[in-house]
Amino acid sequence: MPRKELLPLQQVTLNGLIFDWSYQFLSPEKITAFAAKRLPANFNEQRAALMQGTFKNISENRKVTHVLSRSSHSPFRNGDDSRFVQMVRRLRSGNWLGATGKPITDIVNIGVGGSDLGPLMTSFALKEFASDVQQHQVNTHFVSSMDGGQLYAVLPIVNPETTVFIIASKSFGTLDTFANVDTAKIWALEHFTGQNKLSPDQAEHGWLEHHLIGVSASPQKMTDYGIPPAHQLTFDQSVGGRFSMWSTIGLAIATSCGVEVFRRLQQGAAEMDRHFAEAPLTENIPLLMALCGVYNREEREINNLAVLPYDGRFRHLPSYLQQLDMESNGKQCTASGEAIDTPTGPIIWGGFGPNGQHAFFQHLHQGYDAFCADFIVVLHRKAKQFSPAVQASLAEQQELSVANCLAHRHLMTYGSESEQARNHYPGNNPNNLLALVHLTPESFGAIIAAYEHKVFTQGLIWQLNSFDQPGVELGKKVAEGTLAAIHNKNGHFDASTDSIIGLTRDI
Repeated sequence: MPRKELLPLQQVTLNGLIFDWSYQFLSPEKITAFAAKRLPANFNEQRAALMQGTFKNISENRKVTHVLSRSSHSPFRNGDDSRFVQMVRRLRSGNWLGATGKPITDIVNIGVGGSDLGPLMTSFALKEFASDVQQHQVNTHFVSSMDGGQLYAVLPIVNPETTVFIIASKSFGTLDTFANVDTAKIWALEHFTGQNKLSPDQAEHGWLEHHLIGVSASPQKMTDYGIPPAHQLTFDQSVGGRFSMWSTIGLAIATSCGVEVFRRLQQGAAEMDRHFAEAPLTENIPLLMALCGVYNREEREINNLAVLPYDGRFRHLPSYLQQLDMESNGKQCTASGEAIDTPTGPIIWGGFGPNGQHAFFQHLHQGYDAFCADFIVVLHRKAKQFSPAVQASLAEQQELSVANCLAHRHLMTYGSESEQARNHYPGNNPNNLLALVHLTPESFGAIIAAYEHKVFTQGLIWQLNSFDQPGVELGKKVAEGTLAAIHNKNGHFDASTDSIIGLTRDI
């Protein structure tokens, strides 16, 4: 039955971010009691270790230090003499020249997973805040898919003589990434040896010296590939890939938006770090997100969370959170390797809310399956680059989006007893609202950091190691064997797989 009683207001506000958990059907007293039952006894010590960069990733025998990447001691937060800052300003000023002496106009970030999703999401969201005075236009593109589909779309619109490729790879050996790098290299060298009439050696030298930047935790592999040390950026092995956008992996964010925007992003995340470390339970945004999520997973047996942003700048957030959450906590063994036979991390899915209303929201309102949801909305948007009339019209569109967000969230919570479809809108779906008064680099950084700390807390509750990905690694090994079988035209797996491998011979 739809709910008739109105739920009391439950909100936490931090620097223009409003976290509203009123629709979780949980009181502060109930969530406090649940925390006492489910938070580990040493939670405060574990949380402090994360903040200090001493928390241990047991299976890989590494510390977990991504929080330090955005701390006040980070080299990106202070001074202009770091190689990272110098690279960005050289590229954005037009002072980086390609092999034929032309200024770089395009940057292609080649990475996958954490080396792609975070930079792509953030560059898209914060592009309008680019603060560097930029007389020179630089466009940043993102390529990740191993099938070459994205590269197929990018190569025709960029010039080999004016394009720099960022090879972003923690291991500097990811098969997906280097499949794209190899193709990009063939494309560039063909141009240099053809149109520019360079010798193969000259073309190779020009490609390595002028058109590549390496970002990795494996500096020796970058050197072995031939990338000059001056064009290498490193980060620690202790920074997990899906937590790495705050490190040098964020180079593409800075080339898209400028150094100052990148610093503001880190500052907002650092403010959320302090909030997570210091705020009491019922005023602590990441803790409340984590505990509500665990309650829904365990007590209500809801296995999925829909991420529904109602601002186009958050369009890539659902994909980013899929990796952050599902690769961290989608596990059935504890950090010490013991099997688990109870629910852990939920399925994360979702999409851009205004478009989802015309697609999957029908199922959310009247379908059979239970779900949880996180709604994200921006209440106001400035558009100073437009005329007053256009600004006013855009403000009305923002209000339309806010109204739809609040309406659908309300209906998913309370349901409806309309005469046209009596009792077919059951409601009772727990959800959060993360509302920003304005989107800024700081508030964007705060939201992403809040989700990171939510995942960390839930991992502790479920006794998981949220900082490894054994299933992903095993899948890579199996894929290597399958690729070898395709190359050898020789399958020895199962009838279905062998059949498809056999079909590759007939092309």
